[in-house]
Amino acid sequence: MTEICLVRHGQTDWNLNERIQGREDIPLNATGRRQAELSAAYLSNEEWDVLLASPLSRAVETAEIIGRAVGLTITATDERLVEREFGAASGEPVAAIYEAVQANDTTLVPGLETEQAIQDRVFEALQEVTRMYEGKRILIVCHSHTIKAALSSIDETFSYRTPLKNACANYIQHTDHYTIDRINVADHITDEVEKP
Repeated sequence: MTEICLVRHGQTDWNLNERIQGREDIPLNATGRRQAELSAAYLSNEEWDVLLASPLSRAVETAEIIGRAVGLTITATDERLVEREFGAASGEPVAAIYEAVQANDTTLVPGLETEQAIQDRVFEALQEVTRMYEGKRILIVCHSHTIKAALSSIDETFSYRTPLKNACANYIQHTDHYTIDRINVADHITDEVEKP
């Protein structure tokens, strides 16, 4: 069995201010670094073989923090793991365009990557990683919509409306097919850390 844990990056100032980041390369803030440290401590209770990440700095920094705790360096970054392209919505307040993005409507949000497009690229990456590291335990540090795309590819009833906390862990397994084990594991992220 191959086990994969998809970890969302820690908080950035744009997360805090509820602005859509998409592929903008926004770094972790102090809270995000602390969240990454808490996830690292949680994940260090398990054995891991491989550490992969999105190339965006918030994912790389989160992965580096986790890597130190679990004794791994980043094996590779993969462009297919970057956040969803939000087009004209990048930098905008989440509340202003939330419904249009959730409706997957590219006419309301020019340049928006469709759910199908992100699912295709993320699932392709997931399949490749599973083949390359068959039987291993793999950590992948990436983004909210990247994780949602992976989960939706495995279970079509999974909703993009499901909120994922910063630095949460999401576990999937593969034998002859993929199954979702646990999602949004974030009990190790204390409420005090999430406050500005």
